[in-house]
Amino acid sequence: MTDSVINIDNKQLLLSYIFAIIAMILTSVNGINRNKDIVIGTIRMTVQLFIAGYILVYIFDSSSFILTVLMLAVMEFFAIFNIVSSKKDKFNKKLIGSIAISQVVGSIFALTFFLLIVIRPKPIYNPQYLVPLGGMVIGNSMTGINLALNSIESSIEDKRITIEGSLMLGATPRMAMNKIIQSSFDTAITPTLNNIKNMGIISLPGMMTGQILGGVSPLIAIRYQITIMTAIMSSVTICVFIFLRLAYKKFFNEQDQLI
Repeated sequence: MTDSVINIDNKQLLLSYIFAIIAMILTSVNGINRNKDIVIGTIRMTVQLFIAGYILVYIFDSSSFILTVLMLAVMEFFAIFNIVSSKKDKFNKKLIGSIAISQVVGSIFALTFFLLIVIRPKPIYNPQYLVPLGGMVIGNSMTGINLALNSIESSIEDKRITIEGSLMLGATPRMAMNKIIQSSFDTAITPTLNNIKNMGIISLPGMMTGQILGGVSPLIAIRYQITIMTAIMSSVTICVFIFLRLAYKKFFNEQDQLI
């Protein structure tokens, strides 16, 4: 494998925005007015990625433990913020604590095990590994919790009468919510499981593709991809498991009545 990487200059970068224009044309042809969203989304993506790029260059050059941990904390904060902000109507604010605890505990556990036991970089907080791998673990965990939150809320709304009936017959909140918790757990982890099952056949994952484009041997890139995907799967399942077992209680009052 060659160590050279084709540099994308400003002219080539500008040419890539033709894809955004094509998307705008096709949405307009289909009578969907999403051009504003495409333009704003493309601009935001560009600005955010350039800012992130310059920040990462500084962090990588400094190899500072404090800056690396701070970067990780910022990612965790915005993951929690994104989950909460996605719920605009009738959001139970008591769930914020459950979201934060499950997001941080699950993702940090998986990331710590991955770094300490599996790849063991030196130093262990090496930002070259911790920041990008942390971003993948945290991002996927955020998605899992968000799916679990949407599922449990919609299920409670749809099955409110059934839940209240179970409570009247003497069931505890945990017993009344058992099937909903199981269903929400399955809903939240299914995309991750499907992604793992189809990886390498239908699509090449982003991390593996990036390493190959950077000149790394495909066999090395495959090993990295396998390890990070198992870490992501573990993190998602841990986060969702913790969240659902903390969150369901927030839908009941002190008298075990459904709110």
